[in-house]
Amino acid sequence: MGFSNSQESHPADLPAALTIADSIRHHNLPGAFTEPVAYAKEQSILSEGELATDIHIVVSGAVRLFKMMPDGRRQIIGFAFPGDMLGLSLDDRYLHSAEAISPVILRHMGRRQLAALLERDHGLRKALLAWTMTELQIAQDQMLLLGRKDATERLSSFLLTLLQRRNHSTEDRHLPLAMTRTDIADYLGLSMETVSRTISLLKGRRLIRPLADHSIELLNVPGLRDLAAGNAIAVQLDP
Repeated sequence: MGFSNSQESHPADLPAALTIADSIRHHNLPGAFTEPVAYAKEQSILSEGELATDIHIVVSGAVRLFKMMPDGRRQIIGFAFPGDMLGLSLDDRYLHSAEAISPVILRHMGRRQLAALLERDHGLRKALLAWTMTELQIAQDQMLLLGRKDATERLSSFLLTLLQRRNHSTEDRHLPLAMTRTDIADYLGLSMETVSRTISLLKGRRLIRPLADHSIELLNVPGLRDLAAGNAIAVQLDP
């Protein structure tokens, strides 16, 4: 699962993913989920093209989702955080790869078991539909970001969405960043140099403050919203 660059709340952000997991846990199906499984930083979780035998719920940590192009270039298509679901596919193969950005704990469940639960539980079907609708919204937002927004708009949108995604509140403006600048660049369709220059630009405008613990403090959320929406004069940086 990725995350949306829209600032609106969607019906199946983190709560919907948790609803799916909670609904499954409330069924009397011994062994539906495995015991928590730990993954080390940078360890592969699933690979594009592998048989999609299981779904995965993130318990803790952060995961990058990506696809590889034939020439070896990588495109990050999203990030997953606690409560998110990985590995759901209409096909019998995983559609993308997933790696742990930080130490990660997951729980796994077989696709056949999930299908059996969906057959008999209307609430679970509704939760899965809401999750699917959010995934569609995420894809639409990402197309807008990559197709129409400049570097400052992309990075501002990314930071605001990550704030909402991780904290669910604009009161706490301290934003831990598990991903590297290379990860951010791959996700936003920019070079790492452009990401670094844009961070410096936002810092110079006193919109953000990078901290020593690989986190960012958002100093001016309304100003970032203006930039993300294209309502302020943005300094042009070549991708």
